Amino acid sequence: MFPSATARSKRAGLRIPVDFQVRCEYGGKQTVMAKAVNMSTGGLFITTSEPIELQARLGLEFLMPATLNSIQVQGESVWSRPCALQAKQVQGTGIKFVNLKEPHLSLILDYALTKLYDDEFVEGEGIVQLLSDIRNLPPQWRLKAYNILIKKGGKHLPSPQSPRS
Repeated sequence: MFPSATARSKRAGLRIPVDFQVRCEYGGKQTVMAKAVNMSTGGLFITTSEPIELQARLGLEFLMPATLNSIQVQGESVWSRPCALQAKQVQGTGIKFVNLKEPHLSLILDYALTKLYDDEFVEGEGIVQLLSDIRNLPPQWRLKAYNILIKKGGKHLPSPQSPRS
């Protein structure tokens, strides 16, 4: 089961690429270590050696990049990519955060917004996808994200096509 275009448009926040370990506990099973591939305030996309069942409730723990603050949160497996279908894809599971609260919510939002200063990130994600993600942020964070992009200048925006004669 893959995320639909509708699900992508309802994304809870700015999705950013990450690379850190996540400790997952679920179903009374032994702790599973996963690798986080991307993250937003809505959840994580993780890869594991063992597939995680859909709708499984998980206890998650990870260190927030750049801050080393430990985040412990409950999650639910909401979609799965059992195998990579394209070269850029990896096998994994989409985990929705169930009880993310302050100050962890702000830590993730702040980290995501700092990625907007990174030209490589902005170009790699594509401005259209970023603007779609930003549109779904809470108003105060949305304004902050737009201001970051505006201060960077328009070099990352598509150039207007010249008028045809």
